[in-house]
Amino acid sequence: MKIKAIFFDIDGTLISIRHHRIPESTLAAVEAVRQAGVLTFLCTSRARQFLSNIPGIDYDGLVCLTGAHCIDKQGRNLSCVEMNARDIAASVIDAQRFRKPFIGLASDRIYVTEPNHPAVLNALATGGLKVEDVSGGFLQFPDLTASRDPEDVAASLGILQVTAFFPSGPMEDKAMALMPHSHTERWTEAFVDIISNDASKAVGLDVMAGHFGFSVKEAMAIGDGANDIPMIRHAGIGIAMGNASPKVKDAADFVTGDVDEGGLAAALEKFIL
Repeated sequence: MKIKAIFFDIDGTLISIRHHRIPESTLAAVEAVRQAGVLTFLCTSRARQFLSNIPGIDYDGLVCLTGAHCIDKQGRNLSCVEMNARDIAASVIDAQRFRKPFIGLASDRIYVTEPNHPAVLNALATGGLKVEDVSGGFLQFPDLTASRDPEDVAASLGILQVTAFFPSGPMEDKAMALMPHSHTERWTEAFVDIISNDASKAVGLDVMAGHFGFSVKEAMAIGDGANDIPMIRHAGIGIAMGNASPKVKDAADFVTGDVDEGGLAAALEKFIL
């Protein structure tokens, strides 16, 4: 079956986590598939405000916030999957009471409980970013500990994804007990992204397929993190980067080379070019 659309993860797939740059071979290969008439989408846990260091890549749409926010090239919202207000209120109150770092990402705003916390700055650095690189900057979370109706306040924020800072295991299980309508999507041990149970990168693929008029079986998905597994399994062809974990590789139809060794270009040359 001819591939009509490709969904690219960003960190560890398009951009090197070690060097925070896109290999020249990747830039050339992505441009070549676009010239061949294939639609291209960025599919990432990042918010669109965190894309300032992704130069040279043209695309037809964005699947941001692990599938919770889908946007066309003109910046129009195609889908927003908001998190449950009770989940948000409970987790933010817990973070504010104990001064924990906590990030809430809406379609056009970013809220933070502790904006200068080292964990927040380190999370940005993971993607090669600094605070000044964030479009629109950070807003302080409203103080839900002092609110008479924290759920109403939480609902008004329109949060699509939160980023929390705890390791996998018992601490994650305890935190997620406060958020029964949400689930974690982790691609690093430094932090974890949390989204609605109704969102995933696979859901984002479905949104784009419906909007642009192609079948998911005519799509290719390429990634390296555990949060890429849903789209890798869902697409007609799922590809894992050579730097992916064994779990991601097991989910893929094909494993290509490392991001720093031309792996993405090699995959596109094998299946498209």
